[in-house]
Amino acid sequence: MIRPTYSGTVLGKFSGFRNWILAAMILSVLCANPVHPQGVHEIFQNFKTAYEKSENFSANFEETTLFADKKSVARGRFIFRKPNLLRKEYVDRKDASKVVQLTVLDGEYGWTYTPILNQVNKMKWNNPERRELLPGIGASLEDVQNNYDMALIPDEFANPKGVHQIELQPKRHMVSTNAKESLQIWVKSGEWLPVQFGYKTEFEDGTRQSVIVTLTQIERDKTLAPDLFRFVVPKDAEVIDLSEN
Repeated sequence: MIRPTYSGTVLGKFSGFRNWILAAMILSVLCANPVHPQGVHEIFQNFKTAYEKSENFSANFEETTLFADKKSVARGRFIFRKPNLLRKEYVDRKDASKVVQLTVLDGEYGWTYTPILNQVNKMKWNNPERRELLPGIGASLEDVQNNYDMALIPDEFANPKGVHQIELQPKRHMVSTNAKESLQIWVKSGEWLPVQFGYKTEFEDGTRQSVIVTLTQIERDKTLAPDLFRFVVPKDAEVIDLSEN
């Protein structure tokens, strides 16, 4: 089991297109008044209120995935701007200046470019106004309390540091497969920044997958280049257009 770290913030990752939107929840980059709620709903409400107060958010990330007995680690950086713009770069393990995969969400389409293949995947973003709780899980911030059961998980290491772990279990009407999923959010008191995100999935055959993403060098509401979220197809790149599917 991976022990969560609290030097940065964490996010979750889902496969395929759902891996793209790193987003809106991370934007709890705000300054709420220092309150010390006792219950999970009060903590979550502070988190939700904080989200409303920031326009953009950027960070470096380290993403650790465990699947069966295999472990993989990826690193990169991302920038998100409300309501639906994202630039996410995975970088080479040894050379952080070398981008090995780029994802851009421009508000209408999602683009993923893999330089070594000179290949671009293009997909339609079907609901550009949707605000998501975690990257790609499809749960809007407004709907979380209706769609998930929330609980505080005691943590002897995190709690003394003012960090609260919220576990989200999908309610019955949200479950479409026999796989069991749970989401975790670690929220820091004071500014109410999320300091860690993760998710766990147990499939029908008993196989398990978990993801932890740690964020560092966090910045919010900085001046962004106007073309940061505009994707230009590289010369001679193969484009796989999945936007009509």
